[in-house]
Amino acid sequence: MNVVLVICDTVRYGYLGHNGNRWVRTPHLDALAAQAAVMERCYCGSFPTGPMRKDVHAGRYTFLYQSWQDAPPDEEILLADWLSAHGVRTAYVGDTDNSPQYRKGFADEIVVSHVPSRLEEVPATVPLPADGRKLRYPESYAQRVARDAAGWDGEADRRAPRTMMAAHRWLEERTGDDEPFFLWVDTFDPHEPWDPPRHYIDLYDAAYQGDELYEPAYEEAGYASPAEIAHMRCLYAAKLTMVDRWVGHLLEGLRLMGREDDTAIIFTSDHGFYHGEHGYIGKVKLNRENRIVGRWPLFETISHTPLMLRVPGLAGGSRHATLCQPPDITATILDLLKVPAHERIQGRSLLPVVRGEVETIRPWAISSPTYVTDSDVRAPTAFRDERWLYVYGGDEAPTQLYDTWADPGEELNLMPERAGQARVMHAEYLSALSRLGCPEESLMLRRSFAPSPREGLPPERRI
Repeated sequence: MNVVLVICDTVRYGYLGHNGNRWVRTPHLDALAAQAAVMERCYCGSFPTGPMRKDVHAGRYTFLYQSWQDAPPDEEILLADWLSAHGVRTAYVGDTDNSPQYRKGFADEIVVSHVPSRLEEVPATVPLPADGRKLRYPESYAQRVARDAAGWDGEADRRAPRTMMAAHRWLEERTGDDEPFFLWVDTFDPHEPWDPPRHYIDLYDAAYQGDELYEPAYEEAGYASPAEIAHMRCLYAAKLTMVDRWVGHLLEGLRLMGREDDTAIIFTSDHGFYHGEHGYIGKVKLNRENRIVGRWPLFETISHTPLMLRVPGLAGGSRHATLCQPPDITATILDLLKVPAHERIQGRSLLPVVRGEVETIRPWAISSPTYVTDSDVRAPTAFRDERWLYVYGGDEAPTQLYDTWADPGEELNLMPERAGQARVMHAEYLSALSRLGCPEESLMLRRSFAPSPREGLPPERRI
């Protein structure tokens, strides 16, 4: 058995056709879902991009002990090293700027350049697609993004196409090999900037003529008009459709190579994105210097992630409601490759669920930004069970409780009317942290049921 893990950045669960969406075109991922087991309740653990991947690489909830920026520590047992020690060929193919943080230990590493091929022809300064006040730090990053957009030489010049083609080539080079392999394929798309070729955008909003917020500021949504937000969603949908096409290219390549019968496919993402939901745009609140000035609760929109497993020999098209998280992906990869899980793995294999042996693997899911390295700051944490979402607001938001059975959009905060249920969830939240090895000094900061939010954050915190 071989395993290909595909991680695409910022894929919203509810924007995929097989998850009920009727306006975004994702035919290749929908076709994969028809052959796969779809996990309906996968939630991010450590948040956002780098931390999620470190959860998979370590098989642990890394937000408990590590910052966003750093690679997993040397004393951690990492997935690639563990697989290599058990006779599995490992490879990483990706385009993500910060991938060195979590691609340690792979036998083959292919980092795909995303520099536009015609960038030298582009003037040093180009017009921005929108009022700079609506863009993410326009004086630097947004200007660079606008220059990149002007320098693309067709679709194949972009991140996802380059990455999927590079992964395809690596697989072609393994044709005829008997050695089992694990291939980690990682693309930054459909993360913003949402700048696919124009024909993708025209699928959704060809007539729009206003500001294009393809790199929107991470702020409360009031700065954007309803029309701008609607178009922003279309830009995102267009990028997702492009990504879908190129994931399909990789999957079709596997089929043509005759690897469908001996290769499992896992598709997932790290988090979603607020397109105006709950009054937010982005993932966190940033100022003009790219400094975090507020963390927002990890509602369904941003914490719910897609996860599909196509396993040779197992019937596809099934859907499963078990809660699951990135460390469970690690445990599943080990199970597929028949490699024993080491003692530090905190995830649980999903194969018993896929095979119909059990219905669930865990009673809760916990999603959080890093908070232990900022031990004086209690970041908002989302803690879920089968029915309830408990938001431990910490220093930046009030304590909140939502009944997801009656209120799937998580819009009606039941505090303080259901404070008793919230206290039960708080106790479970603390218990879960303790079982996961949360340091006592950090646990003590969170024993207060309803702490008073503090204004602002330390100025050195960045994303």
